[in-house]
Amino acid sequence: MASNLITTKELHNVRVMGGKNATKRIGKVRAFVYHPKERRCVGIMVKRPDLLWMFHRKDLFVSLDGFEFEDGRVVLSDDSKTRDKAACKAIDVRLDDCVIWGGMPVVTESGATLGTVGVVTFSLLTGKVESFLVDTGATANALLGTRSVPGDLVLGFRRGIGCALSGEYEGSDENPVLGAILVKDEAAEIAIEGGAAEKAGAATAVAMDKAHTAVDKVKPKVNEAAHAAGDAVNKGAYATGKQIGKATGMFSEFKEEYDKARGPKPEKNRATDEEALAVDDVEEDTTEVVPDEVPKKKPAKKASQDSASEGIGRAVGSQLKAAGGMFSAFKEEFDKARRDD
Repeated sequence: MASNLITTKELHNVRVMGGKNATKRIGKVRAFVYHPKERRCVGIMVKRPDLLWMFHRKDLFVSLDGFEFEDGRVVLSDDSKTRDKAACKAIDVRLDDCVIWGGMPVVTESGATLGTVGVVTFSLLTGKVESFLVDTGATANALLGTRSVPGDLVLGFRRGIGCALSGEYEGSDENPVLGAILVKDEAAEIAIEGGAAEKAGAATAVAMDKAHTAVDKVKPKVNEAAHAAGDAVNKGAYATGKQIGKATGMFSEFKEEYDKARGPKPEKNRATDEEALAVDDVEEDTTEVVPDEVPKKKPAKKASQDSASEGIGRAVGSQLKAAGGMFSAFKEEFDKARRDD
């Protein structure tokens, strides 16, 4: 192997093979066994399949020197002294005194609980624990991250603190036997790293920096565009004002032509007197009026009205023609100002 360090995550639930040429299926790695007083792993527990899917078989204990990790599988040696009681005798420990660290509470010397034991990194040659991660739950691990406790801060397993134990030392419901992994107080000061919140914070900082950089790059172009737009507006306003000035003169000329074509306005009082005299004449000479003479005067009046209408029409047409030229000039001035921009 390239390195003798391995994690419990890499070995957990891995298939265990044995027999000649490592072709016999023994079971899978279920748990890791640690020394009752020292901070080192002494072996693994292998869960064997039930016999005929009916009869449960006990787990098999294998010491560290009784297997090899090859090609993603655990391969057992042929030496029977590396298993169960013979293995415990060889390493001078009682299996019932050993501890499975996985899931055990992590408590500091001052009594603070940090979480539970998660993934442990240890040496396959000596079993020495290099470090372990403190598990605070799946959700908290994903959001906040985990705390890695180095091996030199681990004091080992202690009874009387933590959670209730099971097995030979299990007490009654009223007086359970407690146990925990004791660590130095310095472990509580280790920063929690690797959570989604930390990554989100870093991503937000990066996004803000990119946004500020983009704004700084865009500012000069925005200023140039605003300056160009201001020039275009000024030129357009000048052209508009120029054409409005011409339009004002055109409407004044239009009014003059219209008044000229219509002729002078009749005096109000004079018109009233003439209408009154006409009424008196009609009342006095009613019997003398010849019906044929009345239609003869109407054509003259109609002719005068047609003449006046024709004059007004010519004046209006003349001014509309001038106005058409004015709007054409207005469009040319506006297009010229826009092209200059």
